[in-house]
Amino acid sequence: MKLVVTDITRFKDNNDVCMALLDVENCTCHRPLPYATKELVAQKGIRPGMLVDATVLPIEDATRPHVEDCHMVNDLWLEMMDDNSFKDLLEHTAFDSVSEAFNGMITPKKRCAPHDCPPEFSIKTIRVDPLSMALSVMDCGEKKIRLSFQDKSGETFRHTPIADLNFHSCVLKYIQQDRMDELNALLAGGEDVYIRLGLSRLYKGKSGKQGYWMQANGIYCFPGYFCSTM
Repeated sequence: MKLVVTDITRFKDNNDVCMALLDVENCTCHRPLPYATKELVAQKGIRPGMLVDATVLPIEDATRPHVEDCHMVNDLWLEMMDDNSFKDLLEHTAFDSVSEAFNGMITPKKRCAPHDCPPEFSIKTIRVDPLSMALSVMDCGEKKIRLSFQDKSGETFRHTPIADLNFHSCVLKYIQQDRMDELNALLAGGEDVYIRLGLSRLYKGKSGKQGYWMQANGIYCFPGYFCSTM
């Protein structure tokens, strides 16, 4: 089975990364377990848009919303997919509305899917208005980077946590160089922007609310670059 990497998701407190891949033929999403590590990703040069030939073994007791969980074996990492082909694959899976993508359970005022009745899937591709893209930094002991955006249905999502490993690393470099205005202008100048919007594992927030929280797992602007190469 030929797959393409669409997401490399960071974790806050450890070196694990969660990858998501799409089947090139039918666009089914797969999330291999156990998690990979940052060291493995660096060693193999794995990036969004990279192709891999592998055998996928479904996990029979995978539960909503993380029905994409699987085992991946016999993996042979190949070349990068070209920009246009990667964009076409994202477009084929994309929704104009976050709410539609997650069965009405995620909205601008409701960022946490309920733990007792989650959506049928945990990750979807969303078409985004490029001019709406804006990054901000919350400095509370550590820098927390947040993304605001508007989907194509016109709904605005503010201060979205960024779980995209490569994008997060790129933003940190721009922050260190005091070039955030330049980065925001670069994002707004894209012709097409897609966000791979995901739901976290079950998590209880500081308020005590428990559920599956919205986060940006992959952020891609076209034409001309992947954010991982900025």
